[in-house]
Amino acid sequence: MQEKETHPNWFYEFYPMHGLVLGSFPPHQSKYSFPFYYPNKQNRFWKVVSLIAGMPLGIPLSDKEGAIEERKAIMKKLKIGIHDVGLEIIRSNNSSLDSKIQIVKYQDIKSIVLNHPELKKIFLLGFAAKSSAARTFLNYLQSERIMTKFPLDFEIKAENAFLIFIEKRAIECVILNSTSSASTVALEQLKAQFEKHMKL
Repeated sequence: MQEKETHPNWFYEFYPMHGLVLGSFPPHQSKYSFPFYYPNKQNRFWKVVSLIAGMPLGIPLSDKEGAIEERKAIMKKLKIGIHDVGLEIIRSNNSSLDSKIQIVKYQDIKSIVLNHPELKKIFLLGFAAKSSAARTFLNYLQSERIMTKFPLDFEIKAENAFLIFIEKRAIECVILNSTSSASTVALEQLKAQFEKHMKL
């Protein structure tokens, strides 16, 4: 079974936003624990960034509004926004896996960069699947004809980076591991990796 979905438009704008995390697309709505980014309670994203921020997650997920506000406070402390590359997708069998989605329309990431002159880095979470954040973001850059600069030995893998240029600004884009529970990367390894790159 295939189903077309449009992103729920959760983008939270605040200033200053020195970094921007990009995922691919939210899981199927049936998997939400709260209506915001990384809504599946099995995903380790919020656990990782709460550890980095020193702000333990304490509000029960049954309090959906409270849980969202708690997560927005973490974003503001770290000065890191969150969005997804996909605006519209086709999903197979209600799966949350990047390998089971096809992005058919992209978000306007360029406008976010232009709206945040303080933005220094973009973090791409996940790289293995065809519709991972890293691979679909590279497709987006090509579709928008955004200038890029890659190291000579560049590969699409964790902790590799490249530059994009938007109106003479250079933004570093860093590939990080997925925080999905399907990933074999341990929580402590994720924390160390994210902390290394996200302290701006």
